[in-house]
Amino acid sequence: MSDAARHADRPKVDRPPVVRPQPERPLDPKRRRRILEAGMGLFAAMPYAAVHMDAVAAAAGVAKPTLYRYFPTKEALFIAGLAWTLAELRDAIGRIPEREASARLRRAVGLVLERIGALSPALTAIEGRGAEFGERSRRVLREGFDGLRDALAGLLRDGVAAGELAVPDIDLAVLMILGGIRMAVHGTGRRAPASAAVADFFLHGLSAAAQPDGAPR
Repeated sequence: MSDAARHADRPKVDRPPVVRPQPERPLDPKRRRRILEAGMGLFAAMPYAAVHMDAVAAAAGVAKPTLYRYFPTKEALFIAGLAWTLAELRDAIGRIPEREASARLRRAVGLVLERIGALSPALTAIEGRGAEFGERSRRVLREGFDGLRDALAGLLRDGVAAGELAVPDIDLAVLMILGGIRMAVHGTGRRAPASAAVADFFLHGLSAAAQPDGAPR
């Protein structure tokens, strides 16, 4: 019997079709941004423990399984949101419309105080959730503040070049500004001061202002 005949006599066996795994759809950057905006808005408005992933999904307009594709835990969402907030803040400082150096510095200090101050309770809470999360949040803060330092240094250099500011050491001035803001909003247990007061301190320092007649105040 030929090989062809033998194969023809064999009973046909139904085999299940081969199912090839479908590649997972890439994450949508616009949807990720929407989730981050929603999440950080809740973290800024509510205690950290009161923010639940259900509420984040609802605020972002996504299904909860979709939310977990982007951020598997609340901690991951917050830390990613913190990095995003700091990057957005750096870009916002670069877009400040005021032309006068002192006005630009006031606006920059106000932006940093407002956004970092609003997240200060959540930062304190996540540092208490374990060494891993505390270290990750501190690392994100360090990296984010590096970006803010560059943005503020550029602002001060522009003011010096225009003859509006006298800053002997720009790097030191930026470190003092950011260090003062961090102390003002995080770890002091006090309400953050008004941004105008902080800006005035850095603009005028500790010198006694003169009265219009020239006499010291």
